[in-house]
Amino acid sequence: MTESIQNVTDVYDLDRKQDNYTVLKPFSTHLVKGVMPEEVVKGLDNYFEEIRSMESIPDDIDNQYNLAGNLHKEFYITAKGLKDTSDAFVQMISDISGQFYLAHLNMAFLRLKDIITPLHKEILERHLDDIQLSVTLKDAWGNISIAGDQNPIHHHTGHLSGVGYLRVPEDIEEEWLLEDHDPSSGMIQFWDGRPAPFAPHYHKAKPMPGDLFIFPAWLPHSVHPFRSKGERWSFSFNVDVENRNIDLALTDLEKQELKNERRRLLKELKNEE
Repeated sequence: MTESIQNVTDVYDLDRKQDNYTVLKPFSTHLVKGVMPEEVVKGLDNYFEEIRSMESIPDDIDNQYNLAGNLHKEFYITAKGLKDTSDAFVQMISDISGQFYLAHLNMAFLRLKDIITPLHKEILERHLDDIQLSVTLKDAWGNISIAGDQNPIHHHTGHLSGVGYLRVPEDIEEEWLLEDHDPSSGMIQFWDGRPAPFAPHYHKAKPMPGDLFIFPAWLPHSVHPFRSKGERWSFSFNVDVENRNIDLALTDLEKQELKNERRRLLKELKNEE
């Protein structure tokens, strides 16, 4: 069951239809939440069932001692284990990584929109259309958690990291209801200590089957223990994102257009004086 999914690269298609992602802005940085395709959920579920049935995890995929947390089972996700859904798994991660990158650009653009001219905006949008994203899945691993398991505050390597959920204990929602103060059982919690007026410094997400989250790899996060019977199945991953179209310099025509725009604006200012 070797051949762990590591350093696999996919080119993200900006025109690929994306309607199952939500940008979350709980604090200074943003996260993206998605819904996993049923095909990928089924492939992962079968792989986790296979791992769960083993008395011991083979050494070549055992990840128990490489991670910060105290979890029942931790193991690398392999192409062989995912069988026919391996490519769909990689594409799913490429898609949500691309959505994070585009959300990042859109928010930067919003900050600029009130201080740039229509011509600057037109040229910027023109160059955004030329973006070719290369998404490299650095590694991916599965986690099977039981009551009492937890993961302390930590961060990952790479540009972006993510987590997806396959199963949660049947009684987990009842457990949340019993926690009358700040429910947290089994939840993932993201921490951002940078100052932002009237903004919280943490954000918690309930683990629901089919949910997928992606966030900056530097963002500290932790996982709270739960007390319910049953298991929580999740997986995590790290990715690097790069714009492959590095030739985004202004053309000679664009440079001339901006020069003419500058002259026009200076002339308007002079006339106003």
